[in-house]
Amino acid sequence: MREILPEEMKRRLVEMVADIDGICRENGINLYMSGGTLLGAVRHKGFIPWDDDIDMYVSRPDYEKLISIMQNRKGDSKFRLLSHETDKNYLYPFAKYMDTTTLLIEKGGYAGVETGLFVDIFPIDGLGQSVSQAKKQMRKVNPYIILNLSLLVKPWRKEVSFIKNLAIACVRLIAKTIGADYIHRKMTELVKKVPYDGSAYVGEFIDETGDKRIMLKDEMYNGYTEMEFENIKLKAPVNWDKWLTQFYGDYMKLPPEEERVLAHAYKLYQKD
Repeated sequence: MREILPEEMKRRLVEMVADIDGICRENGINLYMSGGTLLGAVRHKGFIPWDDDIDMYVSRPDYEKLISIMQNRKGDSKFRLLSHETDKNYLYPFAKYMDTTTLLIEKGGYAGVETGLFVDIFPIDGLGQSVSQAKKQMRKVNPYIILNLSLLVKPWRKEVSFIKNLAIACVRLIAKTIGADYIHRKMTELVKKVPYDGSAYVGEFIDETGDKRIMLKDEMYNGYTEMEFENIKLKAPVNWDKWLTQFYGDYMKLPPEEERVLAHAYKLYQKD
């Protein structure tokens, strides 16, 4: 197999996000840039130079609609939408739009199935009518997020302390006992108890804990703006400045040089 180096990988990621964005536009789905992808679009007109992935958001109703569309899609595209709904062995609580002609090997992570180069697609869920209700809803889901995270990291990593490895091993034992499918079903059940459409506050919180993800829906996702990302245009939350400030603070300030390193530790290969 041939190793794919970062510059080629980034070109392929742009091709992939353009493809899934086109599918979403054809079907009335708003696919928003998030995280470092949104920051990169604003600050660099594309990738943050030391970033190596693409993160996108969709509302929970659109997330489910997209999964259904991709399950019923005909054709021989090399791209595939991977989610726990489509493959019970897949462990992440969000979807990956994947290039099936590639093989991705992570150093410290484990997806449960073989993966290739991917674009992450996260669901935005309803959080209720107030910040206090939003925090309460997140606290209900957090134990299942922690259980699921224990399954996503490789056991007894050398770069992690013995105490932390031991704690993860204990949580993983519980997670394996009750099963990944049960964990995912409980998370989905809990997030759906507070519907996206009836919520004033929403957020992407299915994979990580933290109050900074709480957003006013009408302020952030009532419409969108188009932004340049490399050589294409992608959608961003309409109030992208507040979004970035809430996540990153002074987001236009570059981090210290020693922190400008690739965020993920993996190797990517072209399959024979």
